[in-house]
Amino acid sequence: DLFAAVEPILPSLQEDGIVVWVLGSGPYPDGVVALQGLLDAASEELEPEDVWQPEDMNDTCLYIFTSGTTGLPKAARVSHLKSIMCLSFYELVGVSSRDVVYLALPLYHMAGSLLGIWCFGEGAEPHLHFPPGATCVLKEKFSASQFWDDCRAEGVTVFQYIGELCRYLVNQPPVRAGPGWVRGCLRVPPPPKSDAGSLQRPGEREHGLRLAVGSGLRPDVWRSFLQRFGAIRIVETYGLTEGNVTLFNYTG
Repeated sequence: DLFAAVEPILPSLQEDGIVVWVLGSGPYPDGVVALQGLLDAASEELEPEDVWQPEDMNDTCLYIFTSGTTGLPKAARVSHLKSIMCLSFYELVGVSSRDVVYLALPLYHMAGSLLGIWCFGEGAEPHLHFPPGATCVLKEKFSASQFWDDCRAEGVTVFQYIGELCRYLVNQPPVRAGPGWVRGCLRVPPPPKSDAGSLQRPGEREHGLRLAVGSGLRPDVWRSFLQRFGAIRIVETYGLTEGNVTLFNYTG
């Protein structure tokens, strides 16, 4: 869908020796590598181990495009070693085989891919099962209004977030609490009677969610989240796709 934006500058890219890969049926100009045909023609049989096994674990495993936190968007190199280290993410935050993890993050970014569904794949060795038998619920698009219904329907116990998702949840319309109303954690005057029914959000504490883990949660949203939705353990983390250090706030 985005090839039209690249096509006008294709000659200059080719002059600089830049190869353009496109996923789609085409047709495309000469010099453009159309991946769909190659994928369709590829065998489903796994190649011999000596073909795909890296010679050095620090070799490039994949590229993940960052959103430009430290400059313009760019492809960050992720090594085989870093990919394997990501497998322990859910084990480090206390997820077990009994948990059901809710994931609505894009799978082309670090959080949704290497820290998300990557952790649920079974490795060739028992010690690479992180966590063994856990279930992942993939949501195509996050919906704050559907979130708690999803949690109840799927038996969700763990939520992987970015901070804005939690803010969307606490910014949902208020719920009744005694003579006043609560918007997030701030008590406000009761709305007009004509609006009262539409502002109720029942069942926000009727869930099995025990753990929320992610990055970018503001302190005020953190407090509002706990006051509104109950005693949920929150593990805030910090890291960069192109970085080599990750921080975990275990104490909350």
